[in-house]
Amino acid sequence: MQEPGWDADVRIGGSVQQVGALLVRLCRLIDDLLILLCLLLVLRPEWEPLRSWLIDALLCVAVLELAASFFHFNRSWRMVRLRHEIADLTAYWTLAFFALLALFAALGDLPADRLSIWGPRALTFYGAALAAIVLTRVAMRMGLRHLRAFGHDQRSAAFIGATETTERLCAVFSQQRWMGIQPLGVFDDRQPAANRTAPIAAGPFGGPVDRLYDLARQGAVSRIYVTLPVAAEQRIKAIIDRFGDTTASLYYCPPLFRLDLVGGRWDDVYGQPVVSIVESPFEGYSRWLKRAEDIVLTLLAAPLVLPVCLAAAVAIRCDSPGPIFYRQLRYGLDGRAFRIWKFRTMTVAAAGDDAFVQARPGDRRITRVGAFLRRTSIDELPQFINVALGSMSVVGPRPHPLALDDAFRPVIRRYAVRHKIKPGITGLAQVNGWRGQTETIDKMAGRVAQDIDYLRRWSIWLDLQILIRTLLVPFVQRNAF
Repeated sequence: MQEPGWDADVRIGGSVQQVGALLVRLCRLIDDLLILLCLLLVLRPEWEPLRSWLIDALLCVAVLELAASFFHFNRSWRMVRLRHEIADLTAYWTLAFFALLALFAALGDLPADRLSIWGPRALTFYGAALAAIVLTRVAMRMGLRHLRAFGHDQRSAAFIGATETTERLCAVFSQQRWMGIQPLGVFDDRQPAANRTAPIAAGPFGGPVDRLYDLARQGAVSRIYVTLPVAAEQRIKAIIDRFGDTTASLYYCPPLFRLDLVGGRWDDVYGQPVVSIVESPFEGYSRWLKRAEDIVLTLLAAPLVLPVCLAAAVAIRCDSPGPIFYRQLRYGLDGRAFRIWKFRTMTVAAAGDDAFVQARPGDRRITRVGAFLRRTSIDELPQFINVALGSMSVVGPRPHPLALDDAFRPVIRRYAVRHKIKPGITGLAQVNGWRGQTETIDKMAGRVAQDIDYLRRWSIWLDLQILIRTLLVPFVQRNAF
């Protein structure tokens, strides 16, 4: 008897599905052709002899294919978000660009003998090729999304295991329709017999695993996700062995979300797969991207920040005796201590006390100018010195005085995770209202939760959002004193 909501004869796909592998290869071919076209238009305007151009083209294709192999570009982009695809394309083309110019310079009789790496023609070539391949990928994405909206280029997916992981995957596939994944049903031998005709949260129940095996042998399902818990090792192994003689793609999805991953990613240690539970998001080229962002933002901010800092320095000097700047030890990346730069906002005796006492409303230690600097966050501007020196970032978790770190680290879960990246002048916690005094564990726990959320969600776009909101904080929040 057939269960409700399940059609055993359903076959999701369309004409595009039959050429999926060719489509992936077509993307690579289009990338190569676009880059070669830009090379011809920008670096070869004199129309060199055909033989010389053919040699250039062959060398380019060889370098491009080698660079693409480092980024695994022969895989499907179906499950990859557009911004991640663009980031990979940018990194790939940057690597290939410098490799091409180095090769041309080494050979001597190719384009590089007539231009420098930073010359206008080289930069035009880089920018034009990058724009061409990115815009083409965006156009192809939009085209595929349109096709999938009409039922083309779909993949059917079945799930083994009526688990929370299955529900999460089904929710993703249902919401992210651009993936073209159509959930068909859930199969589990251990589903209670009384509930086999009732749909579960993840979708219709399809019956025992035996039935899914028959459907897979018939080609009625293209993807199978095994979501059983890790403890069911023997069942998982039996399923993998059994479905090995079908044409369905098989994936195992361990319930790692229960481990509260921070920067989780798969890695390989000499053939042994490992997964990071807690890791910095700034590994590989992301670290250099973040550093480049800090340098660019510092250079852009300098003309605006320097006059404000000069005025603040004069006001501090006129308001109370003592130094203009205040330096204090804070914990930074990987828990290493550094000295943070700030404008002095308290009297000299209070600012120099070894025993840390957090500022509070009506604190008599704060000077008149200091109160204004704190309320507007101008006292934090000297930390651009720390950014320039590399001990801080413009955006990141705010560094706390050592006394606060030592007090809260033992009592707040994963408190030290916030030290997996450089501290920042501003951060997600500050623009979301967790700014100012943190005299209770609950308040500090709320700030730390925001810091860890930043680690999980980091992107250049998120940093820009935080910077824009930071400019509004002094005018909409009054909890700094």
